[in-house]
Amino acid sequence: MSQPQPQTPRPAPPPWGALITKAQRSAGLSAREAARRAGISEGRWRQITAGYQIVSPGSHAPVTGPPATVAKMAAAVGLTAVDLTEAGRPDAAEVFTTWQKDPAEDLVDRIRAMSPGEAQELLAAIAVQIGAVTTLQQADERRYGT
Repeated sequence: MSQPQPQTPRPAPPPWGALITKAQRSAGLSAREAARRAGISEGRWRQITAGYQIVSPGSHAPVTGPPATVAKMAAAVGLTAVDLTEAGRPDAAEVFTTWQKDPAEDLVDRIRAMSPGEAQELLAAIAVQIGAVTTLQQADERRYGT
């Protein structure tokens, strides 16, 4: 007769999981509704906020959740990137922040990060596109008199 597996105690939720759960409850949301807003299953929501999943009776495996998933969860319950950083998930905060950026700001940041050669290639490509548009506009003006 086989001996029963020793049961391990249920792990405490990680700081970010506890914070998300608290914000979810403060927002008056069920786990099901919060998960729906984040675009994940309720089961996955519960695993990530608890910080573990049950792999067999009494046996728990840690779950942290990918940064983008944790960022979506935080957004669904009204948390901020600062909240995520303070709760120990700067990786998720970074993802969250990229969603909050103005697209023009993001583009400028990406251009600033380019090497001079990459920037020249980009400018050349833009010049070609502008030239192509200008040429088409001129052709339309000649053809249709607009």
